[in-house]
Amino acid sequence: MSNAVRLPPELVYLPLGEEAIPLLKRGFIPLLPATASGLPWLLPPPAQAAQVRISAEDYLSHMHAEYERLPENLRSLISRDDFLRQAESKRADIEAALVAQRKARAEEDIGKPEDWLLQRFFSDPYCPLAWSYGAGFSGIWLGIDPQYWPDTLFRPVSYQLQRAPRLPDSLCCDPPHQAILAEQRLICARESVDKSIQVGQQRQWLLRLPPKALRMVLLGAQIPRRFEQGLLQFWQQDFRYQRIPLAQMRFNNRDLNWEYQLRPLTRAENP
Repeated sequence: MSNAVRLPPELVYLPLGEEAIPLLKRGFIPLLPATASGLPWLLPPPAQAAQVRISAEDYLSHMHAEYERLPENLRSLISRDDFLRQAESKRADIEAALVAQRKARAEEDIGKPEDWLLQRFFSDPYCPLAWSYGAGFSGIWLGIDPQYWPDTLFRPVSYQLQRAPRLPDSLCCDPPHQAILAEQRLICARESVDKSIQVGQQRQWLLRLPPKALRMVLLGAQIPRRFEQGLLQFWQQDFRYQRIPLAQMRFNNRDLNWEYQLRPLTRAENP
């Protein structure tokens, strides 16, 4: 008879690697800039081989407007055609300024991704594709109950053909073919999170996790022995987490599927 653990359906899961132990010791989870979150549409665009140019019609419309803005006494000294001919030598600079102006207006309309922080959570602990995210099967998943984290908003991802036009709503839109991930995302304005650390070449912001919100920890099927033993030892020693169950991913040959079995803590398992 199987001794599989029944996982609470209301949990959302945060994948972490070996950084989980120092983070939990301090009582935090990491947040990443939206631009470093792994969302494909937020990755930096490839370098452009040539300068972006605007259409000839847009350029002429801008120059006609600039001519009309000249004081009347200057317009009496130079014709519109002469004004355009004199500006032609600076056309590349004028077009570059127009491109920058349009980009600034677009950012003002939709918001800047770099102003937002997010973390990706998953709702289905039996989804192989979701487990491939982050540390994969060599990591762990923190099972968090959102109702015990009342000041934090988890947003379910909307899987649709078009993203929402503005931030932060567009951070919760993905294409329909990714619906199997069943993601929820935690999104915060960068200015609202004041604690951060440098990890290699990347900066992570830290958000305090209430210990009572952590209900379960799932150990991946390929978790390294050293990481596993360090986690078990930490779990025995930290009074905040001692009563929170650890469950090990196992493959059930009978059902040809995964299950999670409760991992008892014993002194013999300490390194």
